[in-house]
Amino acid sequence: MFPRIFHIYGPLWINSYGLMIAVGFLVFVFLMYKHIKKTKIISSNQFFNIIFVGLIGGIVGGRIFFLLTNWEDFVGNWPDFFYPWIGGFGILGVIIGVIVVVSFYLKINKIPILHILDIAAIYAPLFQSIARIGCFLAGCCYGIPVSNHFKLAVIFTNPHSLAPLNIPLHPTQIYLSLTSLFVFLIVFLFSKYFASKFGQILFTYLFLESLSRFTVDFWRGDRVLIACFSFLSYSQVTAFIIFVFALAGFIYVTKKYKISKKVIIR
Repeated sequence: MFPRIFHIYGPLWINSYGLMIAVGFLVFVFLMYKHIKKTKIISSNQFFNIIFVGLIGGIVGGRIFFLLTNWEDFVGNWPDFFYPWIGGFGILGVIIGVIVVVSFYLKINKIPILHILDIAAIYAPLFQSIARIGCFLAGCCYGIPVSNHFKLAVIFTNPHSLAPLNIPLHPTQIYLSLTSLFVFLIVFLFSKYFASKFGQILFTYLFLESLSRFTVDFWRGDRVLIACFSFLSYSQVTAFIIFVFALAGFIYVTKKYKISKKVIIR
C-alpha cells in the first residue's frame, strides 16, 4: 500500500502507520475531553495529566508485549527495543499498559478509577479502528495467503511494505478495523442506554475487543504460535485471559456496585 507518505530529510519520513495512530489518538483525546468536560468529574489539567500518563503506559506496555511475542527479532540487537520506530507495538500490551498505569495514577490522586476508565473505554475502540488503517497502509499485521479468486484479497506491491509482496492475502487489518468500529458502536450504545454501574462499560469493551482479536488472529499471517499450542498464538492466549478477566469483572461490578445514573451518557 503506502507505508511512506512524505520524505522529510535523509532517513526521516512521515509514515502512514504513525500518522494514522496520531489521528486516532487525537480523535480519542478530543472525544474523551468533551465527555470529561460534560461530566465535570476532573479538571482539564488532571485530564491531560491522565492522557500523558496513559500515553507512556501504552507505549511501554505495547513495546514490552511486542518484545515478548517477537523476541527473536531483538536477539543481538536489544537496544532496538528502545526505538519504537523499529518493529511495532502489541495492541493488547498497549491496553494492559494503559489500564495498569492509569489505574495506579488515579489511585494515588484519589480520582475514581472505574469512572475514568469507563469513559476511555467508549472511545478506545474508535482509536483502534483508525490506527488499524495505518497497519493496512504499512502492511503490518497482514493475513494468510488466499486464492486469487477471493474477492476480499489484498496484494501488497510496495517494496517498503511489511507484508509479503505480490501474494493475495486476507486483509486482516481491515477485519480488525471494522470489528473495532463495531465494538465502538456497541459500547457507545451500551453506555448510553444500558450501563448502570461503574466498570460495566470498561469490561464490555475488554470483552468484545479481546474476542475480536482472538477470532481474527486465525487469519493472521504474522502470528507467533506457542510451541505447546500449535494452533494458538501468544496474542490469542493473552486475548483469552483478558476475555475471562473482563467477563469476571463485569459480573463482579454488576453484583457489587449500586446503580449509578452518572454512568449513562446523556
